[in-house]
This record gives sequence, structure tokens and C-alpha cells, in this order.
Amino acid sequence: MKRPRVAIEPRAGGVTVRIPALAGDPWWRRRVIALGAAVAAAAIVGSLRLGHAWEAAARRGDFADLPLPLLLFLSAAVLVSAPLALIGLAALSFAEEKIDAGPDAVTIRSMVFERTRIETIPLSELDCWRETLWPLSPWWTWAVTRLAARAGGRLHPIAGAAGPKEKRAIGLALAKATGRPLVGDFGRTLG
Repeated sequence: MKRPRVAIEPRAGGVTVRIPALAGDPWWRRRVIALGAAVAAAAIVGSLRLGHAWEAAARRGDFADLPLPLLLFLSAAVLVSAPLALIGLAALSFAEEKIDAGPDAVTIRSMVFERTRIETIPLSELDCWRETLWPLSPWWTWAVTRLAARAGGRLHPIAGAAGPKEKRAIGLALAKATGRPLVGDFGRTLG
């Protein structure tokens, strides 16, 4: 039986959540490599098709098949989105996170590309834990379900590399440890 990827460790006065990098698990590493190869292949095929469209338009001297604005937009989309998608996959693969919820504060440590971002939220300022479908920064946390700490009128994203079920379990554990509710969109209390 496969052990859970996310570790939720209750401790005296709080909880610690550890989310290791996906690249550390061989099964996830194969999935990410396959997904990256699919994105790269799609970008190459799209570039070849757009190259043929540009060549045909230049030879004929008109843009009857694809109007020039559409051809420019599609070219920019392929040239920008494919590299960004690959960078996003790499960031998601190597991102690690540790969340410490104690009696006085919540500390969020996010590590990606050898850079560590540490954010400390005093428990007195923490309003709630928020599970939402709205996009949150940083850009690599764009998943279906997002989890954040709401403090000072701002959402602080957490658990970007965790799946939806893992995010719910993390949110419930943090809510229990801090005494702040886990709420969904439109203020609905979860769990």
C-alpha cells in the first residue's frame, strides 16, 4: 500500500504539515515527465502547423486561410504558453512546503528553485482557512482547488502542490489546531 504523500503531524500546541516535492516520488516523476513531453510535443506540432500557415500566407501574399491578427495571436500563444507551462510543471515538481501552526503564529515555508519564502502570520490576525476555486498567486498554485490562510483581508496561499483531497485534510487539520474555521467560497463552513 502506498503511503500518503502529505504528512500531517500533530504536536503539542499545534500541527506541522509537510508537503515534499513531487519529483521525490518515482511514480509522480514519471507522470510529470510524461506531461512535460506531451506539452513539448504539442508545442512542436503547433509551431510546425503555424509555420506552414505563415509560409503559405507569405507565398500567396494574403491571409485568406487565417487572418493576420489571428495568426499573430496563435503564434504568440504557442511561443509564450508552452515555455510557461514547462516552467510551471518544473516549479510544481520541485516545490516543497512546510506549515507550522503553533499557539501564537502560523509559519509557512515555501521552497522552489532553491529559493525559500517564509511567511509568519500571528494567530491573532488569522481570520480563517479558505478553500476556494479562485486563482491565487504564486502562479504555480493554479490548480482546481486552492487553500489559503486569510489574515488582514489578504489570502496567503498554501499547499500549492497538494491535491484536492489532501488540501481538504490539511485545511481541516489546521482549522482544528488553530481554532479558526475552514470556509469555502461564499462563506460556507467546511468539515
